[in-house]
Amino acid sequence: MDFNVHKDQISVCETNLQGNAEYSVDCDITLPEYLPDIVRILRCTCTPGVTSHQINGDRISAECTCLVRVLYICEQSKVRCFEQTLNFSKQLELKNSDATCIYVGAKTDYVNYRVSGQRRFEVHGAITVFAKANCKKPCEFIASAEGDGITIRQEKNEICNLVCVCEKAFSVSETLDPSGISEPIGAIISSCATPIINEIKVISNKIFLKADLNVKTVLTLQESCDIEIFESIIAINQIIEAPEITDDCMLDATLSLVNLDIRNRFDSAGNKNLLDASAVLDLSVCGYKTRSISAIKDAYSTKYECDIKKAIVYVPTLEEKIDDTFLCRGVCDLGTSGVAKVHSFICNDISSKFIIGDGVVNINGEITADIIYDDANGDTLFAQRQIPFEYSKPLQCDKDVISCNPICSVSASSFMISDSNKLDARVEINVHGFVFGETEKSIATEITVDKTKCKKVKTASLTIYFADANESLWNIAEKYNTTVDAIIRENNISDGIIDKKCKLLIPRM
Repeated sequence: MDFNVHKDQISVCETNLQGNAEYSVDCDITLPEYLPDIVRILRCTCTPGVTSHQINGDRISAECTCLVRVLYICEQSKVRCFEQTLNFSKQLELKNSDATCIYVGAKTDYVNYRVSGQRRFEVHGAITVFAKANCKKPCEFIASAEGDGITIRQEKNEICNLVCVCEKAFSVSETLDPSGISEPIGAIISSCATPIINEIKVISNKIFLKADLNVKTVLTLQESCDIEIFESIIAINQIIEAPEITDDCMLDATLSLVNLDIRNRFDSAGNKNLLDASAVLDLSVCGYKTRSISAIKDAYSTKYECDIKKAIVYVPTLEEKIDDTFLCRGVCDLGTSGVAKVHSFICNDISSKFIIGDGVVNINGEITADIIYDDANGDTLFAQRQIPFEYSKPLQCDKDVISCNPICSVSASSFMISDSNKLDARVEINVHGFVFGETEKSIATEITVDKTKCKKVKTASLTIYFADANESLWNIAEKYNTTVDAIIRENNISDGIIDKKCKLLIPRM
């Protein structure tokens, strides 16, 4: 029989940072005539966003925005706000040509400002535009071989195989009616949004997504300049084409906010009582399916010399899914001047890192709280405080290597004034992610039989071998150029491991 090799492959998800580019924010801004003079600046922010991106050869072209907002106190001791939008483009190098699902985002590195007059200020900062790519990486191995006296040792494994990687950027928009606000809107101070996945499923090679975008807008009123907070929900329904996916796949989905734009506009009565909200989101989905594979651990030929190349691979298995909500509590100390009134308490930015050890996933991070309040003297102030949090979850996994990349997001926040200068914060955090176990395996990736080099055949038809306890029949068979099945038949034994010292008859092939 001619020598034949049968190959199989598994696929895993490989994530690489493809590149980044910096954009320098340099603005010399003069307030328009309808706004009063600056007495004191409370806060200056630069909020970046990516409106669209496309791939051109080995480069990614990203269209971006930067919303510059300055919040200040005017001569009437009222809160005023001015904003200016900067549009820019960036080119990112695409180093991995196999990357098919690319997420492009932007983050603020730093912001500085300097007041150069009662109506002028300068803003300097830096924004990083980055790209992250997910791709389906195949790993090929030899599942079986036959012919030319080849003898193989196989091992079966239950693995979690990556079926497909899908990504889609899309836009949603809606007109919001803050009917509970008593007077026309003056200006938008800040806005944030958190996407929450409610349902995701597969039907006929398509992925159906149902989600909510929880939008929170901090604004001032036109006449009184009082600060109000308006919360709303935008429903999201999306469909992604996924030709390789099936209904029984397990889906690991991430829904990210890429850009948010909220503007006030006039209603039918001519008042600024409506908000136009538009957002760009990115949905990334990995589809997994459990399957059984057989891989060759070792092989030799009883007829010819052969060469075997092996590789170390980590066989992935899906151990469990983290989908949890927990409450974080912290204290925000606002200084010695006291707190008379809190106008807004916004917790949106979150940073986290995770460590896996001793069968436990530990997540540590910080939530950034933006607070606008009046102190005991009646002055309006802005403060930014960090609220640390910890989360741990025991794992039912005993694999050699465990991988997990959980995503944390803020779903709700509240506070109580506990002291004259302190806030007791309560923040609800969602944590989501898949936990993969990875077992290290040495498997054959290539077997070559050299028919010009025959094995030397011993003259004796039987060899007597005295085996020690716990010896492997595979090693004995390879040493004497026979097969495990032949030794088992000759000695009427049924196990591949010798349990005690004994005498074996080794037949010649």
